[in-house]
Amino acid sequence: MAGSIGTAQASSHDAEVWQDGDTWYAANEQTVYEGTDHLDAIQAAVDSLTAGRSSKERVLIKNSGTVGPHSWDGDVKAVDLPNHTVIDHNGTIFVEDTGEDLIVPFRAQSAEAVEIQNVTIEGNPRYGIWIQSCSDVQLGTITMALHATEDVGIGVRIDDSDGGRTQNASLEYASVEGSQHHAVETYGVDGIDIGTVETVDTGGCGLLLNDTTNATVQQVDATRADEGGGYAGFRCANGAGPNITVNEVSATDCGRGIFTVSGSGGIEIYNVSLDGNGGNLIQDTRDTLIDGGSITNTGSSGIRIDSRDSGDHPHTSNVTVRNLEISGNAEYGVYETGPDTEGNEISGNDFCDNASGAIETYADSTTVSGNTYCG
Repeated sequence: MAGSIGTAQASSHDAEVWQDGDTWYAANEQTVYEGTDHLDAIQAAVDSLTAGRSSKERVLIKNSGTVGPHSWDGDVKAVDLPNHTVIDHNGTIFVEDTGEDLIVPFRAQSAEAVEIQNVTIEGNPRYGIWIQSCSDVQLGTITMALHATEDVGIGVRIDDSDGGRTQNASLEYASVEGSQHHAVETYGVDGIDIGTVETVDTGGCGLLLNDTTNATVQQVDATRADEGGGYAGFRCANGAGPNITVNEVSATDCGRGIFTVSGSGGIEIYNVSLDGNGGNLIQDTRDTLIDGGSITNTGSSGIRIDSRDSGDHPHTSNVTVRNLEISGNAEYGVYETGPDTEGNEISGNDFCDNASGAIETYADSTTVSGNTYCG
């Protein structure tokens, strides 16, 4: 296709974007864009798809491209994805912005049946992908290296900021490194299925679920998420839950390994490997299970179960910590603190070499049973 202009139709796609020299082209049976801007070419291809369509049509982007800078003109610079749109980006989008973070390579607002099959993004976007108040969203293989971010710098954000909650979303695989803030964040989402989120050196969380219900996560693998800070490899906040299930969390040298807070509940976390983190905290959280794996070398207690006295959220209750190896932590293995924290269970764990002791409880209603202790 390089060097040609005109028909670009093929059975595997409906519109196509490519680069020849310094010029970008977009075509859908005929040329719909010829110019110098990578995102403008993609937007022209998207806009060339069938108006009012009720089934998905696909845009193939064949090359890598650079975008930026962008000055505020009333909006961020983004490719806006309408209903029934599929993006297949075979290269890398290099974001080179200046001043404020004002570039979002892909955005969908109040749209349904949107799919981004694959994309790699580097540089300093505001968000790499921003899904707002959408339904039936599918994100495939998403890779981002965002070491240049200095202000906002979130990898993937899925939220309710365009007037309604996002529903029925999925993210197959995300690898995000170097983001200024969270790698993957949800807020106001009902129903999301996440495969694997791998993150390295993020300024915020690896995966953060805010005000999100009915979520399943296969794996979170976070290294140095907010190292030395308060964010976590995996975090639930702002009333997240119920029906959140996470099958595996690996967090190493993060501010916190896992952190649930601010009225969250109905959470099950299995097979944890939490090593060298600043802490692991279950706070103002109810009906939560941590089952299986290890918590080692934490800079405070292996896991703290706590309630705050502000009255802003219900106090912590019905938290179960079981079947874990909890060893080598700087304070207690499990440390339960008040006020009003109650009705928790610490059972079937193996405690060893925790500096302040194995278990310290606050509430008479908390049960401790079936644990083993070295030495």
